[in-house]
Amino acid sequence: MNIIVISSPQQELNEASIISALFEHGLEVFHLRKPTYSPYEIEALIQAIEPKFRYRVVLHHHYALAEKYNLRGIHFTGHYVKNNSDQVTNWYDRAKQQAMTVSGSKHQLKELNTLEVPYNYVFLSPVFDSISKAGYKGNLANLRSIEKYKSATQLIALGGISLDNIDEVKRIGFDGAAALGTVWEKPAQAIAVFMELKAAWEKKDQIF
Repeated sequence: MNIIVISSPQQELNEASIISALFEHGLEVFHLRKPTYSPYEIEALIQAIEPKFRYRVVLHHHYALAEKYNLRGIHFTGHYVKNNSDQVTNWYDRAKQQAMTVSGSKHQLKELNTLEVPYNYVFLSPVFDSISKAGYKGNLANLRSIEKYKSATQLIALGGISLDNIDEVKRIGFDGAAALGTVWEKPAQAIAVFMELKAAWEKKDQIF
């Protein structure tokens, strides 16, 4: 696990083409998160992604589509867990039966002590001030003790990830980083930004 890219929450021009190009340039995991999209809109976007890359896509909503299109996995947001606790185990079991990954979102280190299911990896946020959400402040000071919480679940840094702070993410001990705002801030430059982040992370793998 190194650099994950999360979709822009809104529609972007030539979005499916950009997503496919990200895969062509080495992206291993793409999280499709469109909170306001209907199942039909999500399905249309999945269909627009080149079929050979769909196994790298993780869904944040409308999980039945992950089964239908043999996607990589599903992701439980904090909102979903809070409001659908009775469905979490059911969807976890269904995902595992199809060899899909299951990931989740957390905001405090102490939450890692009481995970709902044995996630493959967890997004921990916000690490730095968010680029995509105004006023969403980073929590870096409280995340520096991450090592004592490390377990079989991989921890992925989320929130304000950029080329300027990727070194710090690695130094703290995260297993990877998820990028959203820095990639989609200027969609025309999304590929170049991703490649810079990926190269920086791989370089740090050799240093730390």
